[in-house]
Amino acid sequence: QAVVLGCVDCHGGDAKTFVQPGLKPTDAAYVAARDKAHVLPRYPEAWHWPSSANPKRSYTLLNKEAPEFIRFVNPSDYRVVRTACGACHMDIIQAAERSLMATGAMLWGGGAYNNGIVPYKNYIFGEAYTAKGEPAQIKSPGSPAGTVTPEQKARGALPVMYPLPTWHVVPPGDIFRVFERGGRTIGTQFAEIGLPNLSGNIQRLEEPGRPDLKQSNRGPGTGLRVSIPILNIHKTRLNDPFMWFMGTNDQPGDYRQSGCAGCHVIYANDREPTHSLIYAKYGRDGQTATVDPTIADKMEPAGGEEHGHHQKAMHGDADVPAHPIGAMKEKGHPIEHAFTRAIPTAQCMNCHMHQPNIFLNSYLGYTMWDYESDAPLMWPEKQKYPTAAERHAVLERNPEAAAAIGKWSDLNFVRNVFDDVNPKAKDTQFADYHGHGWNFRAIYKRDREGNLLDGAGKIVSADDPEKFHIKGT
Repeated sequence: QAVVLGCVDCHGGDAKTFVQPGLKPTDAAYVAARDKAHVLPRYPEAWHWPSSANPKRSYTLLNKEAPEFIRFVNPSDYRVVRTACGACHMDIIQAAERSLMATGAMLWGGGAYNNGIVPYKNYIFGEAYTAKGEPAQIKSPGSPAGTVTPEQKARGALPVMYPLPTWHVVPPGDIFRVFERGGRTIGTQFAEIGLPNLSGNIQRLEEPGRPDLKQSNRGPGTGLRVSIPILNIHKTRLNDPFMWFMGTNDQPGDYRQSGCAGCHVIYANDREPTHSLIYAKYGRDGQTATVDPTIADKMEPAGGEEHGHHQKAMHGDADVPAHPIGAMKEKGHPIEHAFTRAIPTAQCMNCHMHQPNIFLNSYLGYTMWDYESDAPLMWPEKQKYPTAAERHAVLERNPEAAAAIGKWSDLNFVRNVFDDVNPKAKDTQFADYHGHGWNFRAIYKRDREGNLLDGAGKIVSADDPEKFHIKGT
């Protein structure tokens, strides 16, 4: 028997509130009805309310927001999915919450053991949160919960995983570094009296090439006695965001939601049909293809810095739309507000392009750009010296240090590498997806001298204008 569901059954809100036909979104009656029908956010400025676009670089906003609003925006978010969908899909939900894409246990566990943070080869750390955004323990679905059978244990099943501890409570694993030579002028980071430079320590020079790590005279978590690998995980987040958070929604290849929708609700991220299949025609800018008037008429701001500031302005007057949606539509929306099991590889590439040298890149025929192939097209002719503010602005979007001095520090350049750089490139071709703001180059068959080869192993002329499109290269 079919289950009849309305929007509010999953999302929440008031389905009995309507507006009179002909009202504009700016009319007072329309605004009043909208606010009555919708669940309102706890942090409207962070969401750019009333925009429904995914905010750029939302980070841990979902951990701070009210569960009621998270459910209204995305019922499949793991914090609220048990409430919204658990009546029908609890088995699937429990499996998703414990999946490697949600917990990140392999990265955290491997990093923790290999760096001497914890002495356990069997992983004990995993990412999970409660409905209120607090770190949560993950238990196996055994009976009782948190237990596994001997057969399951033999196959590698884990009974329980714990939240990643904060960096200042974990003793340092590399304790023997304090016995290395050097660091004679660094006794401790803390001033023992009110005059931190009483003895002129600032003028002392450290031995060149020697470690400057020395123990603090206090306990763990003070001075230099901290677990640096844990600090790195917390601050850089490495493979984050995992499925507990949204994508950064700020550049092609980074548009997605959290939870189940992170995979099953498709966003426009890549225009190559071999990557996006039937979704390629919708572009790479996270724009909707629906005719919903509350979304379809929204425009990206002229500066393009944040989603949600609606105005009738194009996102760059020089942009030539490469697909029927056009580059002026507001970004941060799914192609359609619907689940699907026909997930293109381009959706997977939101996460599985990192580490960039392999992962799913090889399935698509790409790898991380080596910073040398077709370098004149990617680097400025003269050395660029960005200010601290400029460097910070770029690194917020792209964590690689080289980004601040390359041409791809400009988001519009990144968006158009496929269109503007590929026709001029002599050594490689670049992908249309740019997760993290990175560039990915195509892998071609070559001999030991670097000559391009076709499928039969014959050398392809470097002057052939179709050399990158010959079958087998």
